[in-house]
Amino acid sequence: MRLASLRDSPLAFSATLEDALGRDEASWREGLSGRTQFVAMFADDVVATAGGIAGPTGDFGELVSMWVAPSWRGKGVGARMIEEVAGWAASVGFGELRLWVVEGNQVAERSYARSGFARTGQQQPVRPGEPALEFEMARRL
Repeated sequence: MRLASLRDSPLAFSATLEDALGRDEASWREGLSGRTQFVAMFADDVVATAGGIAGPTGDFGELVSMWVAPSWRGKGVGARMIEEVAGWAASVGFGELRLWVVEGNQVAERSYARSGFARTGQQQPVRPGEPALEFEMARRL
């Protein structure tokens, strides 16, 4: 699923396909520790995923690794994944959920805005040393 997301949307994530292909099972398991990962399935196919983690300061939740398979986009699956992560964040006591969107990804920004997120004014590089930027969005829970 992660490899599929990186192949489909290589500019949307801070990880790269090359790095992901070099990881062993222990590294994958370590990367999932400390997060809650949601997966949407249809029959035996994974059609979407999104994760929830504590933000760096521990006082808000962060939505990470959001991806919807191309054939399932525009069908409400992404909105459902957002709400699952928002529900998780509220259930563990966070009052706010934040996320990062790559500049120029208007489809993602509109999707998050429909779910109540707004830009915070914060920006950062998607990956160190690369020119692509991402901006933060947040939503009260």
